[in-house]
Amino acid sequence: MLITMHKAEKYAVDMRKLDKSSETYFLKCFGCVRKVYNLYVDFLYGELEKAGYVAGNPLPDVVLPEVTAFKKAYDYLKEADSLALANAKLDFQSAVKRFNDEYDHKSYTKRAVRRDGSGTEPLSFRGLKGMPKFHSKSKGYYSYKTNCQYPSPGNSLKRPTVRLDGNILYLPKHKSGITLIVHRPLPKDAVIGNVTVSMDTDGRMYAAVEYSYKADMDMTLRDAALAGDTSVFENLNILGLDYSQKDFYVDSEGRKTNSPHAYVRSLERLAKLQRDLARMQPGSKNSNRQRKRIAKLHVKIRNQRLDFVRKEASRLASAYDAVAVEDLDLRAMAQALTLGKNLHDNGFGMFRERLSRKLEEKGSVLIKVDRSFASTKTCSVCGYKNNGITLSIREWDCPCCGTHHDRDVNAAINIREEGRRIFPEYFAARLKKEAAAVKRAEALSAGRRKKKTA
Repeated sequence: MLITMHKAEKYAVDMRKLDKSSETYFLKCFGCVRKVYNLYVDFLYGELEKAGYVAGNPLPDVVLPEVTAFKKAYDYLKEADSLALANAKLDFQSAVKRFNDEYDHKSYTKRAVRRDGSGTEPLSFRGLKGMPKFHSKSKGYYSYKTNCQYPSPGNSLKRPTVRLDGNILYLPKHKSGITLIVHRPLPKDAVIGNVTVSMDTDGRMYAAVEYSYKADMDMTLRDAALAGDTSVFENLNILGLDYSQKDFYVDSEGRKTNSPHAYVRSLERLAKLQRDLARMQPGSKNSNRQRKRIAKLHVKIRNQRLDFVRKEASRLASAYDAVAVEDLDLRAMAQALTLGKNLHDNGFGMFRERLSRKLEEKGSVLIKVDRSFASTKTCSVCGYKNNGITLSIREWDCPCCGTHHDRDVNAAINIREEGRRIFPEYFAARLKKEAAAVKRAEALSAGRRKKKTA
């Protein structure tokens, strides 16, 4: 069945063919978008101070000024893409909504608590977790998003404002196109929605193209889940994965996959570069060159990690009908001194997200088993629950049936069987949630069209 799929492709910009005027234009857009976002943050802080905002409450409704008001105050904002500035406002509104919906409005960041303890800065709403913060140029906020507009009776456009012609990408308010390194061309019927142009810490630039297209998807599992037909799910090839600090994951078939540990392997090289930087005069040419070397090494580490995660996710998605994992709180685990560095290094959270997208593309889903499920303490053969298992015990014998278990393999098998049990209901709930999101998006789009024509 043909359905509409939404994807994104991230292409590297061919820096050898990027002229100076184009680079200057993109830097202006990055700076203007950052400026507009910070102006909205400053406006919000001022309104909260006037209203006497107290921590513990959601943010009050604030009428934000239009971007045009900022353009009148700062003429250089007119040189940037207007849609990029509009998206900066939308990003700020999303940050406010995320603070209201996902945070408790009373917990402070570690930095705010530390500065309060040292007497540098007293606690205020500015230090609350999730509160929209100023975007810093030094922290690497070098990106902007622009939308593609198409010819319609309501405008005078003769062609789309964003086009990918071969390996040349044309953007609004940019006279000449930029050359991309196209590793995977877009489908012939692709409809471009938006493009995000970004610059990495090593100076390389990228263009992420979001698009939609028609794809032929096997709807057997989706139709069966919505109809409540469980017979289709009995013979599915499902794999269970148990997270492992040492081996990245251990699957229900006894295989262990070792992550490349890119950061740990580069730690000695990184330490040397940072020691050399510490001996240099801050702001000198040598120190600037050294900072670029360090940034380049960090980019290499990240790319090594992403390459492993993407390849592994694609391999599993193509080999199995569904995959079950434990719904671990990776953010909480990353705060542990003995687990944090390795957890950040292996990128298991990115792996779950990538695997979920790959499974959805083939009409399936990543099953997340509840973290309270006793996968480690339960015998996968007879179901006996051994409460005496601690973290230090890596192998154990079942007191009931006598089966010898490898801790991680046993947990992976239990996760697979629990995933198989909850798959029909889990999948149906996921599909209903997606359908509700589509209806909300369609209603919002219809409301915008009605407002525009009124």
